[in-house]
Amino acid sequence: MEIKFENKMLGTYREVSHQLKRVQESCDSVVPDTNDDIGKIASVHTSVLLKSKDVSGRGVKVTGEACAVLLYITEGEDKISALNIKKDFEIEYEIGDMDAETLSQINLRINNAEARILNPRKVSVTFEIMGELSCFRPETVSIETELPQEHRKAVHTKCDSTEVMLASNVSEKSFALNEQYAFPSEKPAPRELLFQNPEFSIDDAQHIGSKIIIKGSLSIECCYLSDDVNYPIRTRFNSAFSQIIDSGEEDMDTFTAVIQMSSAYYELIDTINGEKALDAELHAVLQFVARNKQKISYIADAYSNSMPAVCKMRSVQLNEAAPIQKRIIDKDTEVNIADDCEDVLAVFAAISQAGANKGKITALINLDIVYRTKDSKLSSARRIINIEDDSLSVSTRILDGRISELDVKPNGENLMCKTQLEFTYQSYEQREICCVDELELQDDKAYDISRFPGLCMVRRDNESIWELAKRYHSSVESIELMNPDGENADLGLLLIPKEI
Repeated sequence: MEIKFENKMLGTYREVSHQLKRVQESCDSVVPDTNDDIGKIASVHTSVLLKSKDVSGRGVKVTGEACAVLLYITEGEDKISALNIKKDFEIEYEIGDMDAETLSQINLRINNAEARILNPRKVSVTFEIMGELSCFRPETVSIETELPQEHRKAVHTKCDSTEVMLASNVSEKSFALNEQYAFPSEKPAPRELLFQNPEFSIDDAQHIGSKIIIKGSLSIECCYLSDDVNYPIRTRFNSAFSQIIDSGEEDMDTFTAVIQMSSAYYELIDTINGEKALDAELHAVLQFVARNKQKISYIADAYSNSMPAVCKMRSVQLNEAAPIQKRIIDKDTEVNIADDCEDVLAVFAAISQAGANKGKITALINLDIVYRTKDSKLSSARRIINIEDDSLSVSTRILDGRISELDVKPNGENLMCKTQLEFTYQSYEQREICCVDELELQDDKAYDISRFPGLCMVRRDNESIWELAKRYHSSVESIELMNPDGENADLGLLLIPKEI
C-alpha cells in the first residue's frame, strides 16, 4: 500500500544557471582632422551598453556596445583633447533545457581597458568585457508536508523544518530618464563635453499592495573642457528617481536590483538666462528579484510499528540568498609619479577586475593623474592600487563597487592617495533537503506483534529518541512519557514501551 503525503505548495523561482564570461574586443581609431596630434594618453574612460538579450533553446546571446573616451595630452603638452571609440560585441552562454518560461538577467561591465598609441594620429583600445548572467525558472516547492488523516495512527513520522529565503518575483522593466543640470557657477564655464559617467544606486523599495515602488538616485560625473583653463574640469550632478514594478505578491523581505544602461544621450545646451546646462537622456533596464523568507516543513523519515515501511526519498534543491550587505574599504597609498609635481589638476579613478573569491573581495583601482610639472607642462601618469579584503562567506557575488571618497595630495615626486571604496554584495547558498516523497507499507509482511516485549530497558548509546522508537516499535511521545525525568544520568538507561 502506497501512502502519498499532503503537500502545501508555493510558487517560487529557482536560479538554474549563473555564469561569468569574459570577452576581449579591440579596435583602432583615427584622430579627426580637427583635433591635434596625440602626445601622451592621459586617461581612458569606459562604459557599456546593453543592446539585446536573446533567449533560445540552447542558451542566451547578449549583444552590446563597449564605449571609450580617450583623453590625451596634445603633442605640444599644452592642452587636453579627446577621442571617442566604440566597439560592438556579443557574449554567448550555453545553457541546457532552456524553455519559454526561463527568465534571464545580465550585468555587463568593462573589466579593464588598455590604450596604445600606434602613431600620433592613431590609437588602439582593447576592452575586457565581463557579463554576469543569471537564469531563473518558475517552479513550485512544498513548504508543508503532512501525513493524511486516515494513516496517522498507523504511521509515525519525523518532521523537520528550516527557513530559507526564496525568490518570489523576477522582473525587468525598461525605463527612461530625462534631466537637465545647471553647471555650478563657481567652476569654469564648459565649452566641450568630454565624457559622462552615470551611476545608479537603489536606496529603498516599498511594498504597497502588489506594487513595489523602487526609489533610488542617479549620479552623473561630468568631465568637460573650458576656454578658461587648459585641463579637464569635473563636476557631479545628482537627482532622484523612482520606478514601480507589479510584483503579484503582497510582501517582500529582501530584494536585489541591477540597472543596466541601454543608451545615453548628452548635450551641452544654453539656458534661458544664458548659462550652460547638461541635457541628459538615459535609457536603462531595471532587473529586479524579490525574496521572501519561508519556513519549510517536511517529513524526513517514517515507519510503522505493525509492518515494514519503505520510504521513497526525494532531494529538493533550493537557492537561498542572504540580504544585501555593504562593505567599506579604506586604502591609503603613496604613489610615485617620477616628475616633480607642481599641481594636481585632475584625478580619474575607476575600479577594475572587482570580484569575490574564496571569502575575499579583490579589486584594482586605476588612478589616472593629470598634473602640471615644475616647468608648467601638462603631464599624466597611471598608477594601479591593489585592494583586498576578507571575512566574507565563500559564495558571495559583488553587485556593485564604487569609489565613495578620493583625496590626492602632491608631495614632490610622490602623491598621497586616500581612497574609500563601497562594495555591495550578496551571499548565496545552495541548500539540499532530503525528504520522504512516498511511503510504501508492506501489509503482506505484517509483524507478529505478540513477539515484541511490552517494555524494554535500553542503554542509550549516542542514539536519538527517534532512532530508538523506530527500532523498538515505540514512539517518541511514548518514550518521553515513560521517562519524564529523562534517562538515568549514571546508567544511561531508558524505558521503552511497545506501541501498536
